[in-house]
Amino acid sequence: MIAKKWALLIIAILGNEGEKGFNELKRELGCISPKPLSDTLKNLERIGLVSKKVLGTSPPTVKYSLTPEGWELRDHLIPMLVWVSEHGGQDMPGCPIRARKHP
Repeated sequence: MIAKKWALLIIAILGNEGEKGFNELKRELGCISPKPLSDTLKNLERIGLVSKKVLGTSPPTVKYSLTPEGWELRDHLIPMLVWVSEHGGQDMPGCPIRARKHP
């Protein structure tokens, strides 16, 4: 599942920001369509890397964040993210490079 096109980017963004709504993730990822984003989030939630919180607002607001297992995976991804950053990746559109440790 984590080898799918958007999974690692979503994990990186949630690790950078802590918590994001669906539209915030869509905006930050740029060129992703709603269906692949929704499918990827459901799969990441199913395997325990992302949690979904439904807020009691009107209309209901959904926020996604990393689970402890998601943070653990992200910690292993940081060396790769640093490498990408050192090789100019942060200048590419849709590249969510920022190193932030688990709170």
